[in-house]
Amino acid sequence: MIHSISTSQTARLLVSDWRLVKRWVALIWKAVDHFFLPQYRSVLWPRRRLVATLSHPLDRDIPFSPGEIVTYLGYITFWFKTLRWFYDRLGGAVLPDIRRSMDEVLVLYQEAGAIYRRCQSTTTTRAPLPRHPYFALIYLLDPHLACIPSLHVLTICHNDLGAARILRRYGPQPEGGRLLEEVREEAVRIIEAVLVVKQHSLVDVAPSLFLLTALFPDDYGRETVADFVSRLFRDWRVEESPKARMRALVLSTYNEFVTGWEASGRSGHREQILKFLERYTPGGRERTQQQSP
Repeated sequence: MIHSISTSQTARLLVSDWRLVKRWVALIWKAVDHFFLPQYRSVLWPRRRLVATLSHPLDRDIPFSPGEIVTYLGYITFWFKTLRWFYDRLGGAVLPDIRRSMDEVLVLYQEAGAIYRRCQSTTTTRAPLPRHPYFALIYLLDPHLACIPSLHVLTICHNDLGAARILRRYGPQPEGGRLLEEVREEAVRIIEAVLVVKQHSLVDVAPSLFLLTALFPDDYGRETVADFVSRLFRDWRVEESPKARMRALVLSTYNEFVTGWEASGRSGHREQILKFLERYTPGGRERTQQQSP
């Protein structure tokens, strides 16, 4: 369904309205300003901010599948194609919802950038550079200092919540159920892809899901996240026991975030993520233990 929509169709939608043009141009700038520039400043001026080095023993059970790099790179395209699907069926009436979706993703980039500027994050799992042009491009452009929150997780899971919200607003649509299932399965594939191409650690997933809950609690709460996490890793050619432990780690860490956020009156979500990152900075776990009552 969505994958059958051509890139040219999607591009025609994005240039059809000046308000959409304004938003995707802003998205490009947000990516530069909040994702790329903080990383390159740290490359040029090392030690200007803390860097958390993220890893977990379960990362060793995650296979390396370089062929999934195409899925990894396709998350923005899939989001735009989802918006085109709604436009093809609902016409101009859905344009306010499309603009809202783009505005909210801009907010996600700002939120991510606010965390990157205070504490950057990398992983120990990044694979040696394979002989593949896409990997060469990623390794050239991305210094790998912006792992939490993951923009892949934020954008593709926001696509899920946004699609569900539009379907609720406009009522049942022909193929609406199939559309929502495809959106969710693609979100699963992309999150799995960021792990199997070794660009993220397993511990990167839960803080990013939590940030979505903190920003959109009515659309992306505990039940939605639990259902989503239950779909992860099903098709991996890995024994069931480590896959179950991976899902349990993601969900338990997510629930710890939400419990702490709710206990704080649903405030301070950035500080919770930064405190989590501090555990993975030099001496951070010891400092965290000393601060605990």
